[in-house]
Amino acid sequence: MSESECPTYKTLKDRESRAHAAWTSFLFRKDVKPPLSAKAKRNHQKKEMEAYEQAQKARIAHAKACPICLSKGQ
Repeated sequence: MSESECPTYKTLKDRESRAHAAWTSFLFRKDVKPPLSAKAKRNHQKKEMEAYEQAQKARIAHAKACPICLSKGQ
């Protein structure tokens, strides 16, 4: 689908992009802080991944229901 003119879609896409960036930055970060325990790492990664998945689902659901987004997709 090309870029939509729908402001809600743009907001949801931005939210999804930020959540993805936060999730991947955690996966590939290199810091000098004391390392987290394995359980804490998994818990934090799970929360970041769930936030990304929720943002992605919200964007997709909106794109399927919004008349502006549907007209731009065809």
